[in-house]
Amino acid sequence: MRRVTIVLCLAALITSSCGGNELPTRFATTLQDRVATIRRAAEEGRPGDARSRLNQLVALVTSRLDQGRIDEGRALQILGSADTVAIQLSLLPRPSPTEAPSPSPVEQEGKDKGKGKGEDKGHGND
Repeated sequence: MRRVTIVLCLAALITSSCGGNELPTRFATTLQDRVATIRRAAEEGRPGDARSRLNQLVALVTSRLDQGRIDEGRALQILGSADTVAIQLSLLPRPSPTEAPSPSPVEQEGKDKGKGKGEDKGHGND
């Protein structure tokens, strides 16, 4: 269910990033491509990757806004949608780390041989 919500939020992000004539076509295409990679990562159960890519998208939009290359209203729409997506991504369960099997103990030949506890030290017939 959460993934469906995320997909809907991403759809809103796409709509806000490419609607109207306010964005240059090339930049709108870049945003659409980035949103698609975020969606794909979320659908594949890689929320960390999706968050990272979302952060990159936010940085790109913020940079363009600071440079005056994107309208403030449009940027705020995109950033607002990105915030919603970030909240939804934070609700996804994090994948459990896979544990590597413990290495097998390695016997060291010749070392400490015959010096273990309880072994006869060769004191003769006591």
